[in-house]
Amino acid sequence: MSTVATSTVGVIANPHAGKDIRRLVAHASPTSDSAKIGIIRRAVLGAVEGGATRLLLAPDKHSLAERAVDDLELGDGVVVEVLDEPYWGRSADTTGMAVRMAKEEAGAVLVLGGDGTNRDVAKGWLDVPIMPISTGTNNVFPRLVEATLAGLAAGLVATGVVSLADGTDQADVIHVTVDDGDDDLALVDLALLAARFTGSRAVWHPDQLRAVLACIAEPASVGLSAIAALIAPLERTEPGAVLVRCSAPGAVADTGVPTPHRTVRAAVAPGMFADVRWSWAERVPAGGTVDLVGPGVLSFDGERDRTLADGQVAHATVRRDGPHVINPQRTIAAAARARRFDR
Repeated sequence: MSTVATSTVGVIANPHAGKDIRRLVAHASPTSDSAKIGIIRRAVLGAVEGGATRLLLAPDKHSLAERAVDDLELGDGVVVEVLDEPYWGRSADTTGMAVRMAKEEAGAVLVLGGDGTNRDVAKGWLDVPIMPISTGTNNVFPRLVEATLAGLAAGLVATGVVSLADGTDQADVIHVTVDDGDDDLALVDLALLAARFTGSRAVWHPDQLRAVLACIAEPASVGLSAIAALIAPLERTEPGAVLVRCSAPGAVADTGVPTPHRTVRAAVAPGMFADVRWSWAERVPAGGTVDLVGPGVLSFDGERDRTLADGQVAHATVRRDGPHVINPQRTIAAAARARRFDR
């Protein structure tokens, strides 16, 4: 990616984030449109304070970003542009908006959503300078941060006051190639489920789980990566991933002998804990590849997204070539050391 400083900050807000089936089957709280609008308003004001003079807003069916800036006093010289990109209310919208923002040379992108939304952004712009703000169900990739400070950090990085080296961490990505030639990626975890259909997409029950490959495995997490985290923790800044092989009740090895297993109890969804049987865990080094063999369904960052036929193989390789994730704490501290806030 280009490291040339600009004064452009993009805003992508997923109107569907925080509204999936886990509000019915678990205890996830919804994130309303009004809450998202308030978050965008604070983030935009922070970005302008950080030096942004051009704001690129991704359109959506709820017009979240447009409503957020409608009556904001942003000061002279600040230009607001709504991208003239098509949208249909699908995840591909987010990917398309990220592609456009890369072409527009945004210096940072504020993303409101969960793990899935950030994955969609990375599919359009792999090494995007990103400031994720948690508004989804599973929020492992985006950490909790006050939107005002998230926007400020994004503005400081976009304008070059703080460099990518000083203010961001590049994320690991699980690159997936299926032997029919399809490519995909995950930012947090890739899982293989013993299922035939993608169904409602969200994964909240571990009985069908056969394997989890997590490049973020931090114990204070919720979701499938939490299973790996409680078995073999791995910080997001550490290279590589953790692979956990899970076993179904009564499973037997090729020898006909029952598969040895252990059980861990993990928070697999907000407010929902479950016992997960596992038989093997190992570290996968950066650049290492894991093969997941069908039949089954592949889950990317907690969402079922692709079926594997019997014998079909998905090759998953972990590489540190993903988004440059803005760290607000480090970014604002670096700007303070540079006397950016002195008057």
